[in-house]
Amino acid sequence: MSNETVVVVVESKAPTNLRVNDRIEPVDLEPGGVPVLRWTVPLVDVGVVNAADEVTANNTVVAYEVIVSSTYDKAESGNGDVWDSGHVEGDGFDGVSLSGIDMAPSRRYWASVRVWRGTEDSSKPTAWSEPTTFGTGAGKHWEAAEPIWPDPLTANPYRTVELPESIAGKDREISTDDQFAKRPDPMTSEHNSQGWALFRGYITLPKKPIRWATLNATAASVSRARQFVYRMWLNGHFVGFGPTFPIDGETRYDGYDVTRYLVPGRDNFIGVIAYALEDQRFMAQLDVMYEDGTLAHFGTGEDWLSRVGNNVWLDGASVGTHVYELPAENIQAAAYPRGMSEVGYDDIDWAVSKVKPAFDELKATPFDKPTLRERKAVKKWITDDGRLIVDFGRAVAGGIRLAARVSRPTDLVIRFGERLNDQGTVQYRLDAYNEYQDVWHYVPNKLNVPVTARTWGLRVFRYVEILPTESNDENAELLRELLDSDTALEAQALLYPFHGPSDGFASSNETMNQVWQLCRNTVESLNVNMYVDSWTRERIPYEADAWLQQRAHMSLDADSKLGEYSIDYLLANRTWPTEWPLYLVLAVYDAWVQTGSLQQAAEQWDRIVAMLPDKYLDDTTGLIVKDPGESSTMDGDLVDWPPAERDGFVFGRVNTVINALAAQSYMCAGVLALKLGKVDASRRYQRIASRMRKAINKYLWNDEVGAYADGLDTGVDGRQIAHCSEHASAFALAFARVPAERLPRVGAFIRSKGMACSVYVASVLLEGLYKGGQGVYANELMAASEGERTWRHMIDEGAGATMEAWSRDLKSNTTYSHPWAASPAFLLPRYMVGVHPLEPGFREFVMAPQPGSIGEASAKVPIATGVIEAGYKVLGDTVPTAEDQSLDGIEITLVVPIGTTADVIVPPTKSGAPIVLDGVETVVADARYGMPSTIPQGSYPAGARRIHGLTAGRHVIQA
Repeated sequence: MSNETVVVVVESKAPTNLRVNDRIEPVDLEPGGVPVLRWTVPLVDVGVVNAADEVTANNTVVAYEVIVSSTYDKAESGNGDVWDSGHVEGDGFDGVSLSGIDMAPSRRYWASVRVWRGTEDSSKPTAWSEPTTFGTGAGKHWEAAEPIWPDPLTANPYRTVELPESIAGKDREISTDDQFAKRPDPMTSEHNSQGWALFRGYITLPKKPIRWATLNATAASVSRARQFVYRMWLNGHFVGFGPTFPIDGETRYDGYDVTRYLVPGRDNFIGVIAYALEDQRFMAQLDVMYEDGTLAHFGTGEDWLSRVGNNVWLDGASVGTHVYELPAENIQAAAYPRGMSEVGYDDIDWAVSKVKPAFDELKATPFDKPTLRERKAVKKWITDDGRLIVDFGRAVAGGIRLAARVSRPTDLVIRFGERLNDQGTVQYRLDAYNEYQDVWHYVPNKLNVPVTARTWGLRVFRYVEILPTESNDENAELLRELLDSDTALEAQALLYPFHGPSDGFASSNETMNQVWQLCRNTVESLNVNMYVDSWTRERIPYEADAWLQQRAHMSLDADSKLGEYSIDYLLANRTWPTEWPLYLVLAVYDAWVQTGSLQQAAEQWDRIVAMLPDKYLDDTTGLIVKDPGESSTMDGDLVDWPPAERDGFVFGRVNTVINALAAQSYMCAGVLALKLGKVDASRRYQRIASRMRKAINKYLWNDEVGAYADGLDTGVDGRQIAHCSEHASAFALAFARVPAERLPRVGAFIRSKGMACSVYVASVLLEGLYKGGQGVYANELMAASEGERTWRHMIDEGAGATMEAWSRDLKSNTTYSHPWAASPAFLLPRYMVGVHPLEPGFREFVMAPQPGSIGEASAKVPIATGVIEAGYKVLGDTVPTAEDQSLDGIEITLVVPIGTTADVIVPPTKSGAPIVLDGVETVVADARYGMPSTIPQGSYPAGARRIHGLTAGRHVIQA
C-alpha cells in the first residue's frame, strides 16, 4: 500500500472517560483539596489507512481547554462560569489541577474538556466532552446531622430459632493430626440481635427544581463484624453501604449522588438497616442545591424514627470466625422492613432516636462507591431429599433476595457455601469453620403474594441451598416455584465499581482462557471496599496479599484508588511477617509505574521508608542478617504458607528469599526517592540494593546445583546452607538480577521442581521465569490442565473464585475467596502477551510477547489514557523452547492509545527475513541492546528485534 494513500477522517471524537482524582463523578471529595481532572481521547475513525503522517496528526493532541461550570447545561455548552483554563498547549494526559475552585464542604460542579487534534501548525478543536460532575462531601463538621441509634426500649424480647435435629446435623469431624483442622473458638456475644437497628427519616422538599443532591452517611463501628455497618435506601432506591475500615482511628464517610431519586414538593424517605455491637452510631446528612441557588441541609437527629431490629432478626449463631462476629440472619419475613424508605410504610411502633456522641474525626472515603448488583443463577436443581440447590457460577460477596409464598407457617433453612459436599449438598460448614446457615420464617398473607426478604451481611458463596424444615406437599410446591422462577431467588452481590473489559484476554488455549476468566471474576467479585486476604475467614488486609491483588486489579481496570487506600491502611497497620512490609514498598512503586502518579509516594514517604529493614543490614556484606523468628510473631520469617509448601526450605540467619525481596524494595525506594527529588536518599537506597544483589549472587549461589541456596546458617561468617529450595531461586530470579550466564541453569532447576510452592509464591516464580527469558515454561505452568498445583485444579474443584491453596489436601481450612491468588490476571497480559511500561503511566510502553506453545493470544490492558489492545499469532509449525525461542513467523497487532508511544520486540524468526510494519518494510534494531527506559525491561532472546516509537493508532507487524 502506498504511503500517499488518502486518509478519510470519519469523526474527530471528543474526550471521554473524564475522571476527577482518578474517580468517576465523585461527590464526596475531601474539602480543601485541589481536584485533578484526567480524560482519554479516542482514536479517530479512518476510512483508508496509511498516509502515516496524516494518521499520526489526527491522533495527536497538541492542546486542551478545561472548563468548570455551576450547572450541567453550562458545561455542556462550553460556558465555564466557575473556572476556565483557556487554550493550553500540551496533551493534558498527566492531569490538570483545578486550582482556585471553592472546595469548601458541600459544593458541586461540572467539568468539560475539549482538545485540539493535529499538529502545532494545523489543528482543530473537538466538540466539548460530556460533562462530568464532582463535588465535596459534608466535611469534618456536618451542619445539620447528629449521630443516632435506636432507644433500647424499642427492642422485643430476645428469641432464638431451634432447628429439628434432623436438620441441624452433626458438627464436622476433624483430624487431630492437622494443624489447620483445629477450630478456634468463634467470637460470639449473648443476644447478638441487639445489634440490629432500623432507621427512617423523612425530608419535606419544596416544589422547586433541584440542581443536585448528595447524601452523606457514616456509622460505627466496623471493628467487630469487620464489614460495613449500614445499608441505605432513598425513596425505594438502594443508595449504598458503608463505611470502610479507618486507617488511623478516624471515621470514614461516603457521599452519594441522589439527585435523580428525590421528588420536589413531597415527603422523601430515607430507610437504613444497620448492625453494630460496639460504638453504635449512625449519621446521615442530605445536602440539596436548588436551581435558584439556595442550599439546604437535612440530617439525622432525635426526630428520626428508629427501633431495635430484633423483631425481624432473632438471636443466632455467628457466621464469622475467631476474628470477627456477624450474626446468622434468622429472619421473620412478615416483619422484614419492606418499603421502609417509601411513602405509606407503617412505622407506628417506632420511636424517636437517641442522640449519640459526635464523631471525633470524619474523613471522606477517597474511592468510588461500591454498589449492589443482582445475579441470576446459572443452574438450579432439587435433590431427591427435597433441597433446592442453586449455583451462581462464580463467587458472590453479599447475600440473596428471596420472594416466597406459603400456605402455612414455614421455616426455610438458607445455607450458603463456596463448594458442594460429596453428596451434592452445599457445604455450609466451611473449611474455615464459618457456618453459613440462616432460618427464614414465612407466614401466609391475605393477598397470597410472595413475600420478599434480603440478606444484609456479607458472606462469600457460590452455592445456596434452600431446605424446608418440614417435608410436605406445600413445601415441595414452594421449591418447584423457586426452581421455575427467574426472579424469585437472586444473589445480591456487593461490588466495587469495575470498568475493565470483559473480553480482556483470549488465547488458543482453552485452559488458559478459563484461568484468566476465573481470575477476572475473582477480582471483580471480591474487591468490595478494601483489599483483604479473604472476606470469609479473617477479613484482614495483609501486605503481600494487597500487593498481589493490586497488580491483578490494575491489570484488569485502570482504577487505582481502592488499592491506594488499602496500601495506605497497611502502611499504618503492618502485620507480622518479616517479608510483608517490604511488599508495601513494591506496591507503591508498582502503582506509580501503572498510573504515573507520585502522590501516594510523596504523602506516605516516611511510612514507606520505615518499612525497609535497615536495622538488619550487615555492614560487611550488605546482606540482611537476622534470626528467623517464629511464624505468627512480629518479624518472623515466612518464606511461604502453609509450611508444607516451602519445598523443604532451611531457615538461617541469612535468608535468600528475604534478601532478594529486600534488594527489590530498596531499589524501588531508590527510584521513588529520585523522582521525589530526594537525591541523597535515592543514592543510598540504590547503593544498598546494588550491593545486596551482588552479595546474593556471590554468597548464595550454589554452582554445583545450579541454583540458589536457602541462605547462610549462622550469619555472614557461617556456612552456605546445603539445601536449595525452589523458593530461593524463584525470588532471586524475580528480584536479584541473576547474571545472564546463570539464567539457563536456574530455569532448568526450577523446571525440574515443577510448581513446588504455594499460590502466593507462584506469582513470584512465574514473574521470575518471564523476566529471565523462560516464558515458555511459565506459560506451561499457567496452562497446565492436569495436576494438583494448577489454577485449572481450582476450576475442577468447583471454585467460584481463586483459592488460598492449590487444594484442600494441602491446607484443610482453605477458602475459595482470595483475590490475591488471581495473579494470572496480571501475568498473562504483562508477560505472555508482553505489554510492559517503559515509562510511568504507560506514556511509553513495550510489547514483547513470549508465546511459548500458546499459538495465539490477545489482551486488552486498561491504562489512564485508554486501552492498549495487543495480540499475536504464531505462524508455521515450530514450537519454541526455552533453549531455542525462534519461530517460523509471527503476526503482531497493536493498538496504541493517544498519548502513548510503543516499542515492539519481535521474537526471533528462523529466516530472519525483514519485518513488515503496516504493509511497509521497516527498520529494526537488535532487541538485546535495549533502549533507555525508567522501568527496567526483561531479558530478550538472541535474534529478537525491536521496532521503536510506534505512535497512536492500529498497527500490524509481520515477521
